[in-house]
Amino acid sequence: MLILTSDTGLGHRSAANAIAHAMEELHPFEVNSTIVNPVFDQPSPAFLRKTQKDYDKNVTKNQDFYRFSYEISDSRWAASMVESTMVLALYRGLSHIFADIKPDVILNTNLLFNAPMGSVLRACHSDIPFYTVVTDMGDVHSIWFNSQPDGFFVASEDVKAKGETCCIPSEKIKITGIPVDPSFDAARHNQKLERQALGMDSTLPTFLFVGSPRIFGITEYLKELEKASFPFQVVVIAGGNEALFNEVSGRKWNFPIHVRDFVRDMPTWMACADVLVTKAGGLIISEGLAAGLPIILIDHLPGQEDGNVRFVLDNQAGFCINSKDQFLPIIQSWLADDRNLLRQVSSNAVRIGHPHAALDIAETLWQASLQKTPVLEPVL
Repeated sequence: MLILTSDTGLGHRSAANAIAHAMEELHPFEVNSTIVNPVFDQPSPAFLRKTQKDYDKNVTKNQDFYRFSYEISDSRWAASMVESTMVLALYRGLSHIFADIKPDVILNTNLLFNAPMGSVLRACHSDIPFYTVVTDMGDVHSIWFNSQPDGFFVASEDVKAKGETCCIPSEKIKITGIPVDPSFDAARHNQKLERQALGMDSTLPTFLFVGSPRIFGITEYLKELEKASFPFQVVVIAGGNEALFNEVSGRKWNFPIHVRDFVRDMPTWMACADVLVTKAGGLIISEGLAAGLPIILIDHLPGQEDGNVRFVLDNQAGFCINSKDQFLPIIQSWLADDRNLLRQVSSNAVRIGHPHAALDIAETLWQASLQKTPVLEPVL
């Protein structure tokens, strides 16, 4: 299995890793999964390498321009122009990847790779099944829905409807949820034991803050918690944001706090939490929902992540706030009345979470590789 991914943020690679892990769990002795970033793992134009390398910095500093460029290019006509450029830029590298790996099935997790990978397959007259995972929940860009893939795995009815407006047949779009590592499933964890193993209090309400290089203001929300009159504990995972890690770990707080820079066992930390506080990335939201966590969103990209915010709000699985003054009242309301409201929001998160999405996608890919024809099971 060849999985194409990118490193614009963490979401695309997280989805790729999740499906590879799911395939290993389902078919450990029958499948070899290779994850490739064609921009960095093969020679590619300098502008592509720079764009991907500087993604976090660019979208943070130029959000108005990012929204403008996102919206003006969000049509099939405009997307086709971008696709032509990507075919020219990546065709040779993807041809080498395809020839070296000789895959039985291909999965793509980035919107820019559909057209060039499809062009390689068409040039080879190949019938290798080719599928794409769409890694946002609502307002997804038209370029995701190129006609080349045999099928698409999407998060919601809204994303499926967008695909249909881009002339993708309904039967080629399967609603699975965004794939997360199967170990995010709350049913696989014992919260009390795992809190104890990590040196945490097994009884206190626990708030998990997950940062990234493009999230700012987490420290201000933590300061708001110092005003709280109830006991609790906090976990902060900086997600590679060195400034955040140094600032939080270098300050004394009046509540128990566990600070990490970057972790590889995020499912365990989410299993220990009662509330997730983070940005509106499709993957981190999907991981939180799979773990059954109420979510407070404190940052989101214009355009691309607006739909993710609406997905959480419309399903009453959390809040999106733009002021630190809103933060503590939400927490207090969730914990009041013996946490009744918190349990209700958590139940909503469980309802729309898809902890088994990666397993479902992996099995579809396995079946497609055996039949060498596109296979999409109907949604039950």
